[in-house]
Amino acid sequence: MKRVRAIYIGTGILLLAILIMNCIIIFKDNSKIARSYYISEYERVELDQQRGYLEKEAMIVPEEEIRITADANALAQISVRPGQKVSMNEIIASYKTDEIAQEQSKLQSEINAYERELNTLEGILERLEAQGVEDPITSIDSEQVGDELSVTVETEITQGSPFEAIATIQKQMAEVERNMEILQERISELSFSNVLSSPIEGVIGEIVEENGNITFVMYTDEKNLITYISQQEWEQVMENQTVELERSLVDHEGDTLLQTDTEDMNGLEENEDEELLGVVVEKQDIPATDSLWFEEMGKVAEIPEPLSFEVRVDLDSSILNKPYASLTSAKIIINEASNALRVKKDWLVEKKVATDEGTTEVEYIYSIDEDGKIRTNEVKVAFEDNGETILTSNLINGEIIFHDRVKDELSNAFFPMPSEIPSKAILQQLDWKQYAKYLIF
Repeated sequence: MKRVRAIYIGTGILLLAILIMNCIIIFKDNSKIARSYYISEYERVELDQQRGYLEKEAMIVPEEEIRITADANALAQISVRPGQKVSMNEIIASYKTDEIAQEQSKLQSEINAYERELNTLEGILERLEAQGVEDPITSIDSEQVGDELSVTVETEITQGSPFEAIATIQKQMAEVERNMEILQERISELSFSNVLSSPIEGVIGEIVEENGNITFVMYTDEKNLITYISQQEWEQVMENQTVELERSLVDHEGDTLLQTDTEDMNGLEENEDEELLGVVVEKQDIPATDSLWFEEMGKVAEIPEPLSFEVRVDLDSSILNKPYASLTSAKIIINEASNALRVKKDWLVEKKVATDEGTTEVEYIYSIDEDGKIRTNEVKVAFEDNGETILTSNLINGEIIFHDRVKDELSNAFFPMPSEIPSKAILQQLDWKQYAKYLIF
């Protein structure tokens, strides 16, 4: 009896050992025995345009601020108040008759100062163009700039690349010429009238009295956006980058439609489906300091610390039904790839591949071929965005890719039962033989 019990125990131990050994041989990572894998996390490839964003909160601001300064003692009356809308050539103040000649003289002095600044800018521009802007070491130092320019403009010229310096100079020249034009119009106006008129259609932002002068700060009706970026983000943002904006910025809500025929309404609906894009028109090289819009932004949104840099975004369409200082969102496109796929970063598998120069790491992703077998596709990573990876090569629309532990190539794969009910059109395409095949096998 004891002998029989010993045989049973020995046989059981032997069978258990064989079972354990069999499991080890089958399920160890480098097993050569073919097996099928259950795949739980997978998706079908849908190639599309993929973008990487720097998402920021942005504020609606006037496209341009015009400042008109007059001697407080020379003015007889101020005809506007802060917040008031004004039209082109509308009277904003009037001069005392006996002060007109003196005011014209002051305005001419301002024009002369702008002319000196313009000459300085033209000289710097000529030197840059003569030296060759394609040379990356071409630069302008502070001694060559002179004393006619502001610290901000001087810094942007001396610290930027040749191309950036030229862009800054051309922008500043346009601003100087614009100011000279406004001053010249004021001189001409004073020749036959004693009034100070608005040079733009817009809003009176502020009326500031300081050091014996009164300054009218005027905002144009045209609006664009500003946002603030950190020092690290500054390296990612470039002028002329495209920006995705909220469609509501240009919606016609609240406007009275003069024509409401079907064709016009269909046109409006089609436009609503289009994405609204802007462009980065200016990126400041100097950290932002306290200003009206900087302070307003700080009240409603978080501004990067300790340093933040102003970025201005413009769009082709006019911003409608939105007041100054309204908050919106702006998604600056810092990376873009066509015919690409977005997947989680941990879906990629790295393998070392021998090359003529040694070994290199190549990235793969698991896929399923038409026969239901596992394969690895070598892929190219275009960029990463918020923990996801954008792939751009060796992928086909409709192909199944998946994420799991390391699998053996050419092994069979099976998936969970489908939870979606096939459409009637798909069911009608199958004949009885196909139904029988799937039911039996």
